[in-house]
Amino acid sequence: MIFPSVSAPVADRRLLKVLAALLIIAAAAGWDQGSKSLARAHLQGRPSISLAGSVVQLVWVQNEGAFLSLGAALPRPVRTAIFVAFPLVVLAFMVGSLLRRRGIGWSQLAGLSLIVGGGVGNLVDRIFRDGRVGDFILLGLGRLHTGIFNFADLAVMAGCVVLLCAPARRDHAGAKAPGRNTPEP
Repeated sequence: MIFPSVSAPVADRRLLKVLAALLIIAAAAGWDQGSKSLARAHLQGRPSISLAGSVVQLVWVQNEGAFLSLGAALPRPVRTAIFVAFPLVVLAFMVGSLLRRRGIGWSQLAGLSLIVGGGVGNLVDRIFRDGRVGDFILLGLGRLHTGIFNFADLAVMAGCVVLLCAPARRDHAGAKAPGRNTPEP
């Protein structure tokens, strides 16, 4: 059984959700780190590789900043605080909330777990790669193109899309009692 039945004990469903969250986080971070390892081995110091009629280009870069190298020129201690310390606190808070929160739906769990997994993937680079994140994917069509990104960035974006599309769940305390058809004041 992949998902618990409605009659499954709450503790069993909660454990299953914790395990699913940890699996998604580990898969996103592992996918990111594995792809970066391959990209580093096959792209570093070499010219870019064009695929699909140059719509996809693979090129190895190391980014000291955030998205589109924002903040790369900041002094190293400031970059460390912004790109390592702050994300560590945010990711720890997200993991704690994810594991403690009751009533979280499967879509919300998947979205938050993807965001955390992507954050962990990039944070591993920051910690073990001298504050730099490896990026290697560039998408473009003519003069229109993305910045260079990695699979951690994709995991974060996918998590955001999942959260935006996830149905909002009502808090159990605010749910109407069964059989009540009149609106509450």
